[in-house]
Amino acid sequence: MLQMSVDTRAIERRLNGLAKTQLPFATALGINDVAGQIVEAEGSALERDLDRPAPFTKRGLAVRRASTRKLVAVVGFKPMQADYLALQATGGKRRAKRRAVVVPVNQRLNKYGNMPKGALARSLAKPNVFSGTVNGVSGIWQRPKRGKRRTKARGAQSGAVGTVGARKGLKLLVAYKSAVTYPPRLKFVPRAHRQASATIAPAIARRLRQAVKTAR
Repeated sequence: MLQMSVDTRAIERRLNGLAKTQLPFATALGINDVAGQIVEAEGSALERDLDRPAPFTKRGLAVRRASTRKLVAVVGFKPMQADYLALQATGGKRRAKRRAVVVPVNQRLNKYGNMPKGALARSLAKPNVFSGTVNGVSGIWQRPKRGKRRTKARGAQSGAVGTVGARKGLKLLVAYKSAVTYPPRLKFVPRAHRQASATIAPAIARRLRQAVKTAR
């Protein structure tokens, strides 16, 4: 989240009467212009920072606009998106809120890299799929078809996620984790801050010229 505010006292001292009366109006417009530009730029940058962000994530960008009474604008994400994007910005561990964090392993994902809604329920509804712990690995497992129960010993001993329990021919579809570590990837705040610093003064100056020119 980025909060933009401007102290206009130094500017006021250099203005004549008409420009001074128009300054709050011009400042609010200038701040809002920059806020809108940041939202547009950050929407494009999400594609670079994140792996195939879903439309819901992109729609999370929002602006609380400045007014002449409150010369402050806030640019950030709506609460639901901010909840899961916070660790993408800072990095750190996401700990399970309930039983576990669900991590897909051999589960089909949608084009945004996420599990489709209801995927777990549909998997567990199959007779050859169960939720449990095998060789110390908790998750959702799939039993092989009858003709494919025998597997190579090499696969059983590899120790890779998804091959644990391979002596039984089991496939790990989803792992249950107590926590998942994320590296910082979302560069929203530093990028937005740089853009605001570079554009806020010219935006206010432009709006002030327009306000003075059109004032009655």
